[in-house]
Amino acid sequence: MTQLKDTIIKLVDDYKIKSSNENGQNFLIDEEILKEEIEKCELKPSDLVLDIGAGFGSIETMASKQCKVIAIEKEIKCYSYLIDKYEIDPNVQIINADALEIIYPRFNKIISNPPYNISDRIIDKLAFYDFQFGVMILPNTISKQLLSKESNNKFSAIQKIFFQFEEIDEVKKEAFYPVPRITSRMIKITKKQNDIAQEIFRRGEMLLKNAFMNGKIALDYKTKKESKQEFQELPNNIKSLGSKQVNELTLNEIEEVIKYLNY
Repeated sequence: MTQLKDTIIKLVDDYKIKSSNENGQNFLIDEEILKEEIEKCELKPSDLVLDIGAGFGSIETMASKQCKVIAIEKEIKCYSYLIDKYEIDPNVQIINADALEIIYPRFNKIISNPPYNISDRIIDKLAFYDFQFGVMILPNTISKQLLSKESNNKFSAIQKIFFQFEEIDEVKKEAFYPVPRITSRMIKITKKQNDIAQEIFRRGEMLLKNAFMNGKIALDYKTKKESKQEFQELPNNIKSLGSKQVNELTLNEIEEVIKYLNY
């Protein structure tokens, strides 16, 4: 742990990175946690791993010995360091971009410790991608929602449509530099098989009726007429929500839709 910790602290100082709790920029400095994170992803030579918020490349250093890694880093100083470090490494691709704005390259696994202040939006975005599973370290404020059997808000209710979440380990605050205000959890995130519920909730800006119909067309190759007829055959309590935008459904309404779809 000491070597990684000393290296990261020195790099933060040398590159004058304004790391702070406010912007969610905390660097993992516990080598044992890092090793566990890599091991739990069960990497194979054929894997394409996505790392969102690569920092100074700790994940890349370990994972690239086993497979190819795509590293996304917004901070230009960290990106410059990564480019110099991995310039001739064929197993590492470095992308300087805002992870919330770009379209991700193809990947089948994810290993990532995203900035705390965007981790919920990263999970949201991953719902649009087809991959097997991954390991992420997320703050307790979010991980508790995702791991709970009950959904206390819209975010967790919707994410459970797309993913299965399993706790691997608790990660103490001291595993990061600077030390964040809260503890974290290492979580395995497995993508569920695509179904009509996912097709509906990917179309958040559509009316529920249109999201259902478009989902049926995309998933089951239904015609517009057939999908419209299927919507008309839904129970009245679901059909009555058809004129509401998917994003505007309340938690209770989301749970009604999910329950009917036997999700």
